[in-house]
Amino acid sequence: MLYLVLCVLFNALLVFIFKLFQRYRVQTFQAIVVNYWICLVTGALFDQTALPIMAQNVGSPWMLSSWVLGSLFIGSFYLIALTTQRIGVSAATVAMKISLVIPVLFSLLVLQNTLKEYTFLNYMGIALALVAIVFTSRRKQEPAAAPMGVMAWALPLVVFLAAGLGDVIINYTNDQWLQPEQAGAFTISTFTASAVIGALALGYQALVQKTKIEVKSAVAGIGLGIPNFFSIFFLIKALSAFNNDGAFLYPINNICIILLGTFGGILFFKERLSGTNWLGLLLAVLALVLLSYQEIQQAF
Repeated sequence: MLYLVLCVLFNALLVFIFKLFQRYRVQTFQAIVVNYWICLVTGALFDQTALPIMAQNVGSPWMLSSWVLGSLFIGSFYLIALTTQRIGVSAATVAMKISLVIPVLFSLLVLQNTLKEYTFLNYMGIALALVAIVFTSRRKQEPAAAPMGVMAWALPLVVFLAAGLGDVIINYTNDQWLQPEQAGAFTISTFTASAVIGALALGYQALVQKTKIEVKSAVAGIGLGIPNFFSIFFLIKALSAFNNDGAFLYPINNICIILLGTFGGILFFKERLSGTNWLGLLLAVLALVLLSYQEIQQAF
């Protein structure tokens, strides 16, 4: 349970940091590239066995998987930014969050690592979690966007698939190939791929497109990198703690991140919620109860 709580806290912290990016007009892509290099440093300092483990496992299945995941990470960030600009914030947020249906189905149908026998109420909780995410993500005001033709649904669909595939890779790799002591090495290896690809892309922008690298964006990337490392590290640890039961973990993890992020937005950023948003929060709480009612019964 501790790993799940830590995973939620660090992911919610990422939400707050991205809100600050928007407020201070940070160049998000530049900050993201720097963030991946900070992830490497953070991981190496936090787990000093990680680099030797990586050296011993060059070419292993989990290391190849980590590089696929790292490539997907930075590609997904670009797609999310593009969707936000072309379609809108809500479309990008909803597509990213409801992608949990992909690892949930994968866990139930393929891995079948369930900690308990799922009942109708549990499945109702998963369905309500998806509805709650859509409702809490809706906002009245959207940035100016002019979706044209197939772009209006194609970009959110690609974000949905990319985000879901990333969670599936983490779940499958942790289930099939990773040992508990390799969590730090896998996380660092993943961010290495993202850092290398990001640096190449940023170098192209600077040299060919003459994009100016901003100091404040680099500083922002430092602040992003530390919690970003731990958000993935503790997700892997939480999956192991819950027997890689992604059908249970992913909905609860996402719902708790949304609840904490929403209330943090109200408290620290003076955000206002619509009636639909409040309904989404109520559904989120109900979804948590339905997903974990067996554990609640055992506790009492």
